[in-house]
Parts: sequence; C-alpha cells; structure tokens
Amino acid sequence: MNTRSYFYFLFLLIYSGAASQSFEKISLLDINMLSYPFNESNAYVTTDGNRMFFNSSDNINNSSGLSDMNDVWIRNKINGVWGSPINLTEINTIEDELILGLGESDLIILRSGFINYYDINNQYKLLKTEKINGFTSNYNLLSGSINNSQDKLFLSFEGFGTYGVEDIYVSKKNNNEWGRLSNIGSSVNSDYQDISPFLYKKDTLVFISNREEVGYELYFTVLKDKMWSEPIKMTLLNTSKSESSLTFDYNSSNFILSATTDSKTNSDLFFYADTKTLINVTFNLNSEISKGYLYHNSDTIPFSSNVFGFPIDSDDTYNFKFVVDNYFIKDTAFVIDKSVEISINLDEIKSGSRVVLKNLIFKQSSTDLEDESLLYLRDLLHLFRIDPDIQITIEGHTDNRGGFRSNIKLSRERSEVIKNFLVINGIKKSQIKVKGLGPTKPRFSNDSEESRKLNRRVEIFIN
Repeated sequence: MNTRSYFYFLFLLIYSGAASQSFEKISLLDINMLSYPFNESNAYVTTDGNRMFFNSSDNINNSSGLSDMNDVWIRNKINGVWGSPINLTEINTIEDELILGLGESDLIILRSGFINYYDINNQYKLLKTEKINGFTSNYNLLSGSINNSQDKLFLSFEGFGTYGVEDIYVSKKNNNEWGRLSNIGSSVNSDYQDISPFLYKKDTLVFISNREEVGYELYFTVLKDKMWSEPIKMTLLNTSKSESSLTFDYNSSNFILSATTDSKTNSDLFFYADTKTLINVTFNLNSEISKGYLYHNSDTIPFSSNVFGFPIDSDDTYNFKFVVDNYFIKDTAFVIDKSVEISINLDEIKSGSRVVLKNLIFKQSSTDLEDESLLYLRDLLHLFRIDPDIQITIEGHTDNRGGFRSNIKLSRERSEVIKNFLVINGIKKSQIKVKGLGPTKPRFSNDSEESRKLNRRVEIFIN
C-alpha cells in the first residue's frame, strides 16, 4: 500500500460511520443515454426512476440562447431507455435557473436570488418562493445544492471576502427562513475555484476544485465537531475527464457524474453504482396521513404519502421517529436484516386519547429523569403545534417499592417536573393539569428491576 493510499484509508477509519461513507465500492454503469451536443450537469432522478432533470449551459436552445447561463431540461425514460432532452419551458425564463435539488414531489430551482419550488406532478405549478437572506445573484459562476431535508443550502460563488475565486457558502433554515450565507472556512476553500458543492449524507460534503492545477477534480470533506476537515481527493469517482458536478440518487443509490473529456468540450452524464449491500425499508402509515417527517439516526426524511420507503446500508437495529401533525410522535426501533415492509400505527391527538411517554423514565425514588430521557422532553411541545389551546393532564406513576403515600407524592412531583418544562417553553399553566397516581396503575410487572423501571413513567391524557 503506497503512502497516499494508506493516508486515504486511515482517514476513512477516523471518519467512519453511515453519514460519511468512504466511496469504496463504486462502478460505472452502462446506461442507455442518447448523446447530446451541449452541457449536461446537476442531474436528479424522480423516485420512480422515469424522469431526469438536469441543467444545460452554453446551449443555443436555451430560453435566451448562449447568453442563458442555465436552463432546466428533462429526459423521460421509455422502455428502459432515456429519451432525448426536452427544454422545460414551463419553468425556464431568460434568467439563470440553477437546479438545487429534487424532492419526492418538488423540483427546487434557484433564480435571481430566490428559491422556487415546483410541483413535478401538477404541470410544474409554482408551490412557493423563498428568499435567501442577504444574497444577490449577479455571479458569472454559481453552483450549489440543497440537502435532502431541505433546510441546508450550499452555494459556490465569488463573493466579498472569498479566500480564492469561487468559495463554498452555507445557509441554514430556521423558523422557515433562510439565514445569511456564511463561508464554510479556509479548511475547505482554497486560492482556486471550489464549486458544485453537494451534501452526501449528513456530514460529508462533496465538491469540485482545480486546486492541484490538473483540471477539475472531486474532493470531499467531513464535518466533525462543527468543523470541516481538510479535503481529500476522491479516487474512484475521479476520472481522466474534467468533472463538472456530482449528485446522488438516494432511490437507486447511484451517483450521477457530469464530466468532460477536457475543459473545452461539453459535459455529459455518467451513472456510477454504489455497490454496497442495501436493504429497502417501506413504511405503511395510517391511510389518512399525507405528509410528515421521519427521523432516522442523524437524517431527516420528509415524506408526502402514507406509504414510502428508502434504502439503508446494512442489517442492524435501527431507530425511527415519526413526526406527523396532529398525531403523537412515535419513537420505535427495529432489527432489520432484509428488505421489509413495516406497518406503523400513529395515535391521533384528540380528546380522550392517551399516550405513554415510554422514553421519559425517572430514576428510582427521584424526580430526576434518566439521562437518556432528557433528549425526548422537547418532543412534548409537538402536542401543542396544531391546537395551541389544547388541554392535557399529566399523570405520574411509580413502581411498588416504598410507602404508598410517599409514592403518591413522588408521582405528582414527577408530573410537576414535566409541567414546569412545558411552562418554561411557553405553554400556559391553565392548559395543564397534573395527577400523582403512585403505584395504583402499573402497566408492567413489578417482579424485576427492568419492568419496575418501566412503571416509573408519565402518561399524557388529552382532555
């Protein structure tokens, strides 16, 4: 093993984990793609695999010809073969339309400093437009992408205070508003061009740079302790060509690379397979549910149907949190060793309904929560999201050890702990009643410490 290969391998060990994959098993796919004499980049494929959206630049067929920096184009797959590119006239204007990403049902375009969301299943109707705080769009070279959960944006441009030519910037969405773009720092940005940033998984950022003065090549950097690592040049996805963009199709687990034979010719699209063994998990929620969020490890996955699925990397125990408006949050774990469909029933938040807060467990004879329970306290605020005037009763419970009166007192004090947290976070005291039921209503046997621990619980009743 040579020195460079050893360093690369060592880096991958240090930054191991699902979010920072090492790109170790990648191979070129033989995809039936009709040639196109103009640039193709920033490609995204729909969940059914039958439509591909991409940008084309320096194209005489764009809305305003060669002066049009980017138009959005589409290819349709028919009988397994990609058709000829079609200009998406429903979206394109004389301005620069940069594709930032593709959700399950929306195509996300940056135009004139605004992020535009188009419904790909309803004649490309404009769904909403969002402004990036403090961003102006007069840049000759602009590239970037939005992450899967649509709350983090990476852009590359030559702005005030760049370290070199084009630098990479990030904006985060808080309270449905995009924050001011900030430079991700000199650990990544160089004296040269650093372009086409794409967030692969949660903490791995892929980008293209000409920092080694041998053409445009792919690099990746990993976020650790809120700092981006020194970039590493990728090996398997860098080719003898000059790379233009890289995206990842989470449905097929394929990378889509845009590259040219040299810096003077047009860029074409190439599909590379991530050949790691994947397991497909499909969730089937209550039929009346139309949208929500699934939190899986460190990933946030929006969904817009009660049936949805995605691939996971390997067989293991997986934790999932389902967050849907007007339903109790559900935290659950599964051991998954093969592709599977899992039915999940969520309980509606309505008068007369009740939920056991299984993740809020108290220490024995104490009003202190177990350390692992503290992370779940904020989930209680979800109860008030749709109906801010909802009335609830918090019921505290204990195991059967200790005196009856002292347990009644302790269980009420535990209920007060939860109430105080809600009040501190803006919920009115008048909306919350508390009860201490002590050991009178056990849900589990008190014959072992493990089951007694589960009886030291809190329940929420919707009045």
